[in-house]
Amino acid sequence: MNEKTWSVKIVIDEHKSDETGTKTRARALLRVSGRTTFVGTGLARRIPQHIDVSEVTEGMAAARALADLSHQLHEAAAKREAATRSVLNSARIAEVAVPRPEATRAARHDRTTARSRR
Repeated sequence: MNEKTWSVKIVIDEHKSDETGTKTRARALLRVSGRTTFVGTGLARRIPQHIDVSEVTEGMAAARALADLSHQLHEAAAKREAATRSVLNSARIAEVAVPRPEATRAARHDRTTARSRR
Protein backbone atom coordinates (compact mmCIF):
# COMPACT_ATOMS: atom_id res chain seq x y z
CA MET A 1 0.00 0.00 0.00
CA ASN A 2 1.14 3.51 -0.77
CA GLU A 3 1.38 5.40 2.54
CA LYS A 4 0.73 9.13 2.75
CA THR A 5 1.29 11.52 5.63
CA TRP A 6 -0.69 14.70 6.16
CA SER A 7 0.47 17.23 8.72
CA VAL A 8 -1.70 19.93 10.23
CA LYS A 9 -0.08 23.14 11.41
CA ILE A 10 -1.97 25.06 14.09
CA VAL A 11 -1.24 28.77 14.46
CA ILE A 12 -2.63 30.54 17.53
CA ASP A 13 -2.81 34.30 18.09
CA GLU A 14 -4.80 36.78 20.16
CA HIS A 15 -6.92 39.77 19.25
CA LYS A 16 -7.84 42.44 21.77
CA SER A 17 -10.85 44.68 21.34
CA ASP A 18 -12.65 47.10 23.65
CA GLU A 19 -16.02 45.68 22.59
CA THR A 20 -15.32 41.94 22.70
CA GLY A 21 -12.35 41.71 25.04
CA THR A 22 -9.56 39.27 24.28
CA LYS A 23 -10.21 36.52 21.77
CA THR A 24 -7.89 33.69 20.91
CA ARG A 25 -7.90 32.59 17.29
CA ALA A 26 -6.51 29.33 16.03
CA ARG A 27 -6.00 28.39 12.39
CA ALA A 28 -5.52 24.75 11.41
CA LEU A 29 -3.62 24.62 8.10
CA LEU A 30 -3.51 21.50 5.94
CA ARG A 31 -1.85 21.23 2.55
CA VAL A 32 -2.91 18.13 0.64
CA SER A 33 -0.63 16.81 -2.11
CA GLY A 34 1.11 20.18 -2.38
CA ARG A 35 -1.88 21.61 -4.27
CA THR A 36 -4.94 22.13 -2.12
CA THR A 37 -4.84 24.03 1.14
CA PHE A 38 -7.56 23.82 3.75
CA VAL A 39 -7.73 26.33 6.60
CA GLY A 40 -9.99 25.73 9.58
CA THR A 41 -10.60 28.62 11.97
CA GLY A 42 -11.66 28.59 15.60
CA LEU A 43 -12.25 31.36 18.10
CA ALA A 44 -12.46 31.36 21.88
CA ARG A 45 -13.15 34.25 24.22
CA ARG A 46 -10.77 34.54 27.11
CA ILE A 47 -12.58 34.91 30.39
CA PRO A 48 -11.02 37.84 32.30
CA GLN A 49 -10.66 35.73 35.46
CA HIS A 50 -8.55 33.18 33.55
CA ILE A 51 -5.79 35.50 32.41
CA ASP A 52 -3.10 33.14 33.70
CA VAL A 53 -4.65 30.00 32.12
CA SER A 54 -4.19 30.68 28.42
CA GLU A 55 -3.94 26.95 27.62
CA VAL A 56 -7.68 26.51 28.17
CA THR A 57 -8.63 29.21 25.69
CA GLU A 58 -5.96 28.09 23.20
CA GLY A 59 -7.17 24.51 23.46
CA MET A 60 -10.78 25.54 22.77
CA ALA A 61 -9.76 27.66 19.80
CA ALA A 62 -7.57 24.85 18.41
CA ALA A 63 -10.37 22.28 18.86
CA ARG A 64 -12.80 24.54 17.01
CA ALA A 65 -10.29 25.10 14.22
CA LEU A 66 -9.80 21.34 13.83
CA ALA A 67 -13.57 20.80 13.81
CA ASP A 68 -13.91 23.43 11.08
CA LEU A 69 -11.10 21.77 9.12
CA SER A 70 -12.82 18.39 9.52
CA HIS A 71 -16.07 19.78 8.09
CA GLN A 72 -14.24 21.30 5.13
CA LEU A 73 -12.49 18.01 4.34
CA HIS A 74 -15.77 16.12 4.58
CA GLU A 75 -17.52 18.59 2.25
CA ALA A 76 -14.68 18.44 -0.28
CA ALA A 77 -14.65 14.63 -0.22
CA ALA A 78 -18.45 14.48 -0.62
CA LYS A 79 -18.34 16.83 -3.63
CA ARG A 80 -15.54 14.82 -5.22
CA GLU A 81 -17.39 11.56 -4.58
CA ALA A 82 -20.60 12.96 -6.12
CA ALA A 83 -18.71 14.17 -9.20
CA THR A 84 -16.97 10.80 -9.58
CA ARG A 85 -20.26 8.94 -9.17
CA SER A 86 -21.87 11.19 -11.80
CA VAL A 87 -19.06 10.51 -14.28
CA LEU A 88 -19.25 6.75 -13.66
CA ASN A 89 -23.04 6.73 -14.08
CA SER A 90 -22.75 8.71 -17.32
CA ALA A 91 -20.19 6.22 -18.61
CA ARG A 92 -22.48 3.29 -17.73
CA ILE A 93 -25.45 4.93 -19.45
CA ALA A 94 -23.35 5.64 -22.53
CA GLU A 95 -22.13 2.04 -22.54
CA VAL A 96 -25.70 0.72 -22.46
CA ALA A 97 -27.01 3.27 -25.00
CA VAL A 98 -24.36 2.61 -27.65
CA PRO A 99 -24.71 -0.87 -29.12
CA ARG A 100 -21.50 -2.79 -29.34
CA PRO A 101 -20.59 -3.97 -32.86
CA GLU A 102 -20.49 -7.65 -31.87
CA ALA A 103 -23.92 -7.40 -30.21
CA THR A 104 -25.38 -5.78 -33.33
CA ARG A 105 -23.94 -8.50 -35.55
CA ALA A 106 -25.29 -11.22 -33.26
CA ALA A 107 -28.76 -9.65 -33.28
CA ARG A 108 -28.73 -9.44 -37.11
CA HIS A 109 -27.60 -13.04 -37.30
CA ASP A 110 -30.43 -14.12 -34.97
CA ARG A 111 -33.04 -12.27 -37.05
CA THR A 112 -31.68 -13.74 -40.30
CA THR A 113 -31.67 -17.25 -38.85
CA ALA A 114 -35.24 -16.83 -37.56
CA ARG A 115 -36.44 -15.68 -41.01
CA SER A 116 -34.79 -18.55 -42.83
CA ARG A 117 -36.49 -21.06 -40.53
CA ARG A 118 -39.98 -19.75 -41.38
